[in-house]
Amino acid sequence: MTKRSLSTRIFLAVCLLASALSWPTPRAQAQGDGPTREKSVPAPTGAPTNQIIIKFKASAEAAGLEAASASNMSALSQAAGVTLNYFRAMSGEAHVLQLPQALPYAEVQAIVEKLAARPEVEYAEPDRRMFPLATPNDPEYSDQWHYFAPVAGTYGANLPAAWDIITGSTNIRIAVLDTGILSGHPDLVGRTVSGYDFINDAQVGNDGNGRDSDPEDPGDWITAGEAAGGFFAGCTVTDSSWHGTHVAGTIGAATNNSEGVAGINWVSQIQAVRVLGKCGGFNSDIVDAIRWAAGLSVSGVPNNANPSRVINMSLGGIGSCDSTTQNAINDAVNAGAVVVVAAGNSNADASGFSPASCANVITVAATDRNGNKASYSNFGASVEIAAPGGSGGTNSPNAVLSTLNDGTQGPANHIYKTYNGTSMATPHVAGVVSLMLSINPSLTSAQVISLLQANVTAFPGGSTCNTSICGAGILNAAAAVQALLTLNQFVYLPYVARSSGTTTSTITNGDFESGATGWTQSSSNGYPPILLASSDPNSVTPYSGLWLTWLGGLHNETGYIQQSVTVGSGQPYLYFYEYTISAEPGTGFDVGSVRINGSVVRTTSLSASTATNAWIKRTVNLSAYAGQTVTLQFYIQTDSSLYSNWFVDAIGFQATP
Repeated sequence: MTKRSLSTRIFLAVCLLASALSWPTPRAQAQGDGPTREKSVPAPTGAPTNQIIIKFKASAEAAGLEAASASNMSALSQAAGVTLNYFRAMSGEAHVLQLPQALPYAEVQAIVEKLAARPEVEYAEPDRRMFPLATPNDPEYSDQWHYFAPVAGTYGANLPAAWDIITGSTNIRIAVLDTGILSGHPDLVGRTVSGYDFINDAQVGNDGNGRDSDPEDPGDWITAGEAAGGFFAGCTVTDSSWHGTHVAGTIGAATNNSEGVAGINWVSQIQAVRVLGKCGGFNSDIVDAIRWAAGLSVSGVPNNANPSRVINMSLGGIGSCDSTTQNAINDAVNAGAVVVVAAGNSNADASGFSPASCANVITVAATDRNGNKASYSNFGASVEIAAPGGSGGTNSPNAVLSTLNDGTQGPANHIYKTYNGTSMATPHVAGVVSLMLSINPSLTSAQVISLLQANVTAFPGGSTCNTSICGAGILNAAAAVQALLTLNQFVYLPYVARSSGTTTSTITNGDFESGATGWTQSSSNGYPPILLASSDPNSVTPYSGLWLTWLGGLHNETGYIQQSVTVGSGQPYLYFYEYTISAEPGTGFDVGSVRINGSVVRTTSLSASTATNAWIKRTVNLSAYAGQTVTLQFYIQTDSSLYSNWFVDAIGFQATP
């Protein structure tokens, strides 16, 4: 084995001083060769509704109801204690009933509990009103910091490096379930594919009719007179939000067109699916739209000729996920869609909001420019990942800039404007998911979630976010698409969302304080990875104790540590601390990975730009292996030039991300 001379080591150390002041040298070798503006408006608590969703246990009974026989409606009305009228059939073999007038949510809940008690009823639920999870505030700013590479003070989603790899595919579409889109905006012209307006109620739709093939946004303003009484009594007085247009611009505004802003996906088309109008929208319309967007049939609506692989829902309402919504999401995911939803803007646990608390979705919390939890963002175990959502008041450059309109009621001038909200964070994730599917369209929703969570930007030190409340980390587009390229030849780790159980995970000597006990280790250059840090002056200080694992630091190195572990259903999240230092100018030359039974479940990109230069905690969801004994391996492979170092310590299992 050839070792570099001391003179070489000193020269390189001087060259690197400006960029890596605490650069550990490879063991017994040379020094490395280089090293808004928008208010948070939560959905009204207990918003009144005049509709009920009901599903029957037997199709024959449902068919009888659909015929609206007097006997059926009389029996249901008698059980409910109020007159019920049949309104329409909906997807998922459920039906919508109407009350004579809108009632407070608590009263409707009491009515559906009576209906649900009937033996022929599978479930009955209030047809909840859902609302956009952001509203406009102040004039535009041209700074799209939220796309930038993450650095201190600007924790963006790292889009530029992702665009070097992929900008989209014509075979992928992204559905935006929202207020509709102004497709004539200069940055959205040519970026949409035919969609649909799913709003049944003409008053809510505000376009003079019910469902139709025109998903353009006519405006969703509420006047003081409307809020004072009548159908919109109690609704928030507001100008039109053009919410769906803002969301769509983040996902896919035309880019490199010398106009306005950039979108995340430059190629794939956006499908406007209108579900929100004046004072929000009914859940029964939204669940029909979920199925339709995924390519499933909905009674009375033409089939979707261009099904979407990604469904963005920057909307929500009070109350945990109900059966109607969960069934629709399950159907969409089984059809191949990835559903991305906002955590909500109430600074509360997302478990109390829908669809944020549903399973089989990617629930997105919002971070501010500094990588903190945005003050308004919901949080908790329901959250999978965080993304830039913005913050700030009047004239703040710290919100999310996108396409908009300045009409206070109907559309007027097309403009650009900044908003804050989990509504703004969510399309960042949806856009990145569409880039991932553009690389590999065979990915399932579970695989997408696993890859996203395994390739995040860690929350910065001192952040008000952590992996217990804001998901696995901050969205990192470049890491996600790069990992997809790196792992394309491997079998992907299945993902089981929010599992729970009672069995316990086991690992032997995860902190290495008993040396190599319990571990098998290997180095192609003959340097055992597990070592007493004080025995090598070039090592970093362990995260805890006296021992650690040092992988790499050598040319043409293939090294690993591994042991058999049991993944318990009660503690399915592997965690470990890593400290990375590298002289590589780009990614893909030196790569570390965590493997289960030989399959890669997480990659650590080793380059100067991605180096942590400090101990960072990482987590990996191993729920798919719950109850199994598997081989856990930390593996590295380096090339013939420039050094990369991967230190690992304090490995264990925990119950949550």
